[in-house]
Amino acid sequence: MAQLFGHEKLQVYQKGMAFAEIRKGVLQGLPRRVAACEHLDRGAESIVVNIAHASSLWSPKERMAYLGHANGSALECAACLDVFVAKELLAVDAAYPGKSLLAEIVSMLISMRKTTADRVCEGHATYRTKKGRLFSHEDLEVYQASLQLSAWVESMAAEFSCSADLSSKLDKSTTSIPLNIAEGTGRFTGNDKAKFFEIAYKATVQSAALVDLATASTSSAPSRAEEGRKLLRQIAAMLTSLSKVASRET
Repeated sequence: MAQLFGHEKLQVYQKGMAFAEIRKGVLQGLPRRVAACEHLDRGAESIVVNIAHASSLWSPKERMAYLGHANGSALECAACLDVFVAKELLAVDAAYPGKSLLAEIVSMLISMRKTTADRVCEGHATYRTKKGRLFSHEDLEVYQASLQLSAWVESMAAEFSCSADLSSKLDKSTTSIPLNIAEGTGRFTGNDKAKFFEIAYKATVQSAALVDLATASTSSAPSRAEEGRKLLRQIAAMLTSLSKVASRET
């Protein structure tokens, strides 16, 4: 099949397409759909679409923006896989191939950002964290706490005294926290980072209210309900600090 567009020749675009196929397999293998499923679907599509847009533009500023969108979406997809693992819907080993491919994509996008003054070209930037993880957001305490919150919500699902609609809203709001933290760390400007951290903070506040409603008449021990509230308070405090730091970045 003839390649009609320049972006189709890019390795990072081809890897984005490969991840889109992995995403299909992951979603088909899940025992049930949760909020992160929709985010994974959209995020995988966003990676390839934004890479294509970036390759077609001459303006460095516009290319930077689209590369940032693609990078943020790649990190959002990685966070979706982490949420599935936290909820015990996906094994760690099953998540690794997708996360490893996303790490390659992120590495290439970072390299492309550094050379964005020229036409889009590819390369690999070394991308390993201080703690040896695949992604920098995984080193953040607030991110790990948000995954603990997802796990807590999953463990409490049978004990919540609430409607299916409220339970669904709680799943969506708590899932929004790690996904926006991950995407925020992948954005290339301080203002963009702060925007996503603020979205995560708002989701934390919403989650706190939903947890109160869901546990108002629960039969579980008060200490179990307090675990979730404690995590939410910790997450809110850390996000406030993170947002302030990001907003001071140039």
